[in-house]
Amino acid sequence: MATTRILKRNHGGYEILRHDSRPQSAELQDPLAFEQSIFWLQPLSGLDFVRVAIVRRALHLRGPLLCQPPYLLLGYSRLAAHAPRDPVTGGYVRRMFYLKPEDSQLNMNQFPPEGLDPRTILPGVPGRPPSVAEWERGYPHYMCRAELGLPVSPVTMTAVTV
Repeated sequence: MATTRILKRNHGGYEILRHDSRPQSAELQDPLAFEQSIFWLQPLSGLDFVRVAIVRRALHLRGPLLCQPPYLLLGYSRLAAHAPRDPVTGGYVRRMFYLKPEDSQLNMNQFPPEGLDPRTILPGVPGRPPSVAEWERGYPHYMCRAELGLPVSPVTMTAVTV
């Protein structure tokens, strides 16, 4: 059984810690099993979504990960001391949460297909896309997709180059 605890940090961000009673012999096939905490660099109150990248060549278990410009690093996972190295790359497998420059142009009903609701991301938990209620939270009820009989899937960007 896993429980979480939230620690506020001086820079305005916070860390979500996992206290786990599971045995420490988790499978290497599930890199999320070794996450001890998620470290957010800023509050998530203004974010509708974040993007996630799996970093397979991390040099350390807990320190900050580097994010190539022009991407904005929002947070990263920290691993437990017993986390193994990836046998292929020789590095640690960690998650990084970020935004692309064009993400600031999206509004509350446009999410990239790989976007996740940051409030659903926990240590060892992949997270979920934003819910229908989140997509339509800024609209009056008579403009909501469900009320108009429209499909409830979000509008997504058609092509994004990396």
